[in-house]
Amino acid sequence: MFTFTSAKVSPDSTVDRLDRIAIGYLVAPLVVFLAGWLEWWAALPLIGCVIYASKPLVDTPAASRLPVTGLQLAIAVSAGCLWTMLGGADHVAFANADWHIRDAVLHDLVSSPWPVGYGVLDDRESLLRAPVAFYLPAALVGKWLGLAAAHVAMGCWTAMGATLFLLQVMSLVPSRPGAVLMAMAVVIMFSGLDIVGNLLNDGPQFRYDWNITTHLEWWAGKFQYSSMTTQLFWVPNHALGGWLSIGLLYRNQRSVAFNSMLPIIVVALALWSPLSALGAVPFMMLRAGMDSFRDRSSALTHPKVWVPAMLVGLVVAGYLILDPTRIPRGLAVGARNGSAAMDLLQQAQFFLLEAGFIGGAIFAIRRSAEIALALFILALLPLVYLGPGNDLVMRASIPSLAVLTIGACRALAEAPAHKAAYRKKAVLVGLLLVGAITPVDEIARAVLLPAWPINMDATLIGADCGRYAPHYVARIGGEAIGRVLRQTHRLPIGPQGPAACDNPALDLMWSWSFTPRNILHPAKPARGSSGNS
Repeated sequence: MFTFTSAKVSPDSTVDRLDRIAIGYLVAPLVVFLAGWLEWWAALPLIGCVIYASKPLVDTPAASRLPVTGLQLAIAVSAGCLWTMLGGADHVAFANADWHIRDAVLHDLVSSPWPVGYGVLDDRESLLRAPVAFYLPAALVGKWLGLAAAHVAMGCWTAMGATLFLLQVMSLVPSRPGAVLMAMAVVIMFSGLDIVGNLLNDGPQFRYDWNITTHLEWWAGKFQYSSMTTQLFWVPNHALGGWLSIGLLYRNQRSVAFNSMLPIIVVALALWSPLSALGAVPFMMLRAGMDSFRDRSSALTHPKVWVPAMLVGLVVAGYLILDPTRIPRGLAVGARNGSAAMDLLQQAQFFLLEAGFIGGAIFAIRRSAEIALALFILALLPLVYLGPGNDLVMRASIPSLAVLTIGACRALAEAPAHKAAYRKKAVLVGLLLVGAITPVDEIARAVLLPAWPINMDATLIGADCGRYAPHYVARIGGEAIGRVLRQTHRLPIGPQGPAACDNPALDLMWSWSFTPRNILHPAKPARGSSGNS
């Protein structure tokens, strides 16, 4: 039976029970991947490496109490479950367009032996090559109990991740009810100033088209920094790992036991989202470097710390970077219209509205190296692009945006020392309220638009209208990783045409117009359109 106490972080702190749960949440899918994708002779020693790298969880004592109060736990569980439900997990409420493809990926992982293959593509065998960590626990449930149970499990798994992050943030602010509720509200409502960007860049047309279900975040055209609610509602598979890794860093300052697990956490995070891992690595390096400098210790450079994680990481990286030439990439400055100066001006506007103003307000109240590093990363990311939807900017920004979210919570929870501090807080609150329009629109869409049923038959290829998307499907042949991967199992691509390809979420979003009549009688979905997440 757990009892609860407020969190305290000290220089010699060990990894507490909340952090152990979060680390287990991140690392468990890695073990499932190694056991399911690799030949047994490769899987067993690598699983042993994961266990060895996670040894501090066993070697160091942990208190029997969760480092949160009963109130924090109750609010986090309630908010995390409701937030997840509104995000479309298990389609209890309206699910955004990306769930059309995500449902198909889960279908394939449940229906086929692992690794999942899709037959011959351009004279080479193809397979599902994607960051699959988010799906694997639910897919494992589906192997035993069926696809319907897998969807329920994926909803529960998502809610658990959201709840863990809320608990992490709440444990970093005072345990009084006002501070706890403030932290919950800031996490759910944190966003850049998308409404301002839309009004500045496309004012008259935007005012004419806007309704409370509008997705606001593509106002810059070529890139976006997603609000916390947008991340959960559209890409929990990328968001949850990035959030939890940043939460762990904040909660484990100068913890030798935790620092020794940073390499395996990076590897596990890469299987959740390699781009989120890329965005989190600078913060991990900052934390490890600062701790090593303060303690004058070289413990993190010892081979026993990084060699086990490196061996596992080589296999994970070999899988994730299969067939990289099919993924678009390059410099974003001057790439399309040849005007580098205009691109830089647009990127400056994007950075200031999405992160600069809010980050500056946070830094003015509570200065920290993490906030400065987050702003630096967010200023640089738009200079390059990677992926069909400029995924690098959207996904590598997740850890930095989590840093700003936590920074805002701690800045608002800090007791003002003088009148100027009240003014600074008022500015930050004003910016957060303007930014909150974005998550309000996301939540309104989940409430006002009807839920649509899961397509229990569509495969990834069928749901994607016959395409073999390069960020989901890779060709394999001759690579070193192929020597340790199990033989791929060809999954029939299944139903084709509108039965599989049609994306109900896009139909509903495009056909919806916000009027009092439509609240009670939604517009009939248009047929024949489709989307690709």
